Amino acid sequence: MILFAVVIVTVGLLAGKRIPFTFIPQTESGQISANIQFTAGTPRHVVRDYVATLEQALDDMNEEFPGVILLYSSRLGENPGRHRGSSQRGDRYASILIELVPSDERDMRNPEFIRQLRSRVSEPAALENLLITSQQAGPGGRDLTFQLTGSSPLQLKQAAEVLKEVLRNTPSVFSVDDDMPYGQSQLIFELNAQGKALGITTREIGRQLRAAYDGFVVQIFQDGFDEIEVRTVLNDRQRNGFAVLESLPIILPDGEQAALGSLVDFRHQRGFEILRHENGRLSLRISADIDETQGNANEITNEVITNVLPGIAARHNIEFAAVGNTADQQQTFSEMKLGSLYALALIYLILAWIFSSYGWPLVVMAIIPFAIIGAILGHWLTGINLTILSLFGLFGLAGIVVNDSIILVTFYRQLRKEGMPRQQAIVEASVRRLRAVLLTSLTTIAGLIPLLFETSVQARFLIPMATSIVFGLAFSTVLVLILVPLLLNAYEAMTERLGGRASVEAAVN
Repeated sequence: MILFAVVIVTVGLLAGKRIPFTFIPQTESGQISANIQFTAGTPRHVVRDYVATLEQALDDMNEEFPGVILLYSSRLGENPGRHRGSSQRGDRYASILIELVPSDERDMRNPEFIRQLRSRVSEPAALENLLITSQQAGPGGRDLTFQLTGSSPLQLKQAAEVLKEVLRNTPSVFSVDDDMPYGQSQLIFELNAQGKALGITTREIGRQLRAAYDGFVVQIFQDGFDEIEVRTVLNDRQRNGFAVLESLPIILPDGEQAALGSLVDFRHQRGFEILRHENGRLSLRISADIDETQGNANEITNEVITNVLPGIAARHNIEFAAVGNTADQQQTFSEMKLGSLYALALIYLILAWIFSSYGWPLVVMAIIPFAIIGAILGHWLTGINLTILSLFGLFGLAGIVVNDSIILVTFYRQLRKEGMPRQQAIVEASVRRLRAVLLTSLTTIAGLIPLLFETSVQARFLIPMATSIVFGLAFSTVLVLILVPLLLNAYEAMTERLGGRASVEAAVN
């Protein structure tokens, strides 16, 4: 009954999400980057003044929190970006790289540092984006990554802005951005009624505009070893001004000419720095970081996928998916399920070969589920999230705990072969193998305890694996001396009833 109650409690803890799951815990980096982007056309001195404001905020933080900032450096005219191929250059960009002291030597964590810095600076109207992030250390990407796909970049951007606002209003989420930043302002033209009536097409107008501004090759000739192109193009004064557009002559299909302003309607629209495609479709990714002391990435991802993105997708005619760590997590879980089946099958086959029996391996392997329960309870008692390393620890734990069962079962079989009665053999095996079982488990636990109680922030990557092995092994060691003898007695009694003879005789045969 006690074991049954423990199983119910463990299932309740998992179902009630009392033990959060973090796919890959991020080891804290000592570098913070601030990427600054102003709207197109912002004077360089405005960007320089804002960088000076950020530098002053860093100086103030260094006085208020000494021993946190090691150094920082600013760069005008360049923004390295957070995504592949997203480095940007121009007067409206700037960046600051902040080097913090090693994480073990400071009390302030990176999310708190970023919140402190953002609270000390305002955002002027011309500021388009201020992204302050902690550079990732170790494997894995950013905590949250959502991908939107569709046919229109404007719809994707509008949907992304709605989702980004939802994420920014989530207390544990910070450093929200997307990989489709706005670029220069564009002048869009569309055929009006007169242009359509005259039979001109948008494509033809675009071709003539390209020839006027980019030039039209009228002749190519050789000058020695050089090939010379002769182009007709508008002069610099006309090319650099908008006034000429209205009166630019366009040749119509019938050979006549008409002013461009009479054929099309103009409108201004913000363009994009870069458009990305995924499997041939226009795509956009929104990424964010999580303060693990306040929230869990899996829970936030499930909430967004279930309750937020369906409504956004319906309004903007797009599709969505959780990518990045979430996609990697799903693939890893799928592979680990298959791997766990292979592992259990191999353990069973090896034990069946050694014991020459189909039933004895089940008695030995019965301890594995209870060892896993002990590992889960260990995470709950220590307040450590389950991670992918915790699951790897469970694989190792399954092989370790089987050893204790083998020690007990093998000695019991030996006593039975010597003719000792069943009940007496079970008691004798439990008593005489007590020291061997304890030594097998305690030596492993003792070797992992230093890692389990390591206070280094960088060690948190391996601590969940040590927690799984230590607590799972400690819990299973006690059960080996209680549960396995009970299972031995039940299995022998069942074999005697079904076979009509002692199980030891069947084993010898």
